Amino acid sequence: MNAKRVSPKEVAEALRNGKVALVPTDTVVGLVAGEEGLYRLSGIKRRDPEKPVALLCASAEQAFGRAEEVPLLAEKLAELYWSGPLTLVLDRAGGGTVGVRVPDHPAVQALLSAYGEPLYATSANLSGEVAPAALDEVDPSVLDAVDLILEGESGNGEASAVVDFSGGELQLLRPTEKLTRRTLRDLADG
Repeated sequence: MNAKRVSPKEVAEALRNGKVALVPTDTVVGLVAGEEGLYRLSGIKRRDPEKPVALLCASAEQAFGRAEEVPLLAEKLAELYWSGPLTLVLDRAGGGTVGVRVPDHPAVQALLSAYGEPLYATSANLSGEVAPAALDEVDPSVLDAVDLILEGESGNGEASAVVDFSGGELQLLRPTEKLTRRTLRDLADG
C-alpha cells in the first residue's frame, strides 16, 4: 500500500491536484476525487467510465444548487434523511443529471469543508464486488491505486438509498432498510 494517511486539509489539497483518496463515510468506504481526478475513479474501480458518479456535498443548499429544479418531495426527503444515507438524482442545471448526497460523517464533513465544494464519490470496491464497510476491507488493488487515505470511523456498511427524480419521474433505484418503496409512496401521497 503506497497511500499516505493524512488530515482532511492535506487530502483537500491533494484532490485539487488530481489525486484520489479513500474516505470512510456514514455508509461504506468511498473513493473521492475533485474534477481533476474524476477520470481516475472508473479506472480504479474497473468500471464503465460512462457510469455516473455522485457528488458528496456539505449541505442541502450546496447539493440543490447543482439542480435545475428541486421537486417538493426531494426537499422533504432531504429534510428527513440528510445528512445521511440518501442520494438524490436530479436534473442538472444546464442539462443531464446529477446525483447528490450530504453525508453524516465527521471526517467527510471536515474534508468537504477544507475542499470548499462538492467532491465526486463512489464506493471503494471493484465493479461488481461488495462495497467495503471499513478501510481494512478495501480490495488491495484499490488500496494500491489511491494516493491518500483519510481515517475515521467505519460506516454502517449499507450503501445509501438512491431516489431518481430526473425527467419528472420518480424512481427508487436503491431501497434501504429505512427508505423502502412503501415509505417513498407514503411520503409522496402525504
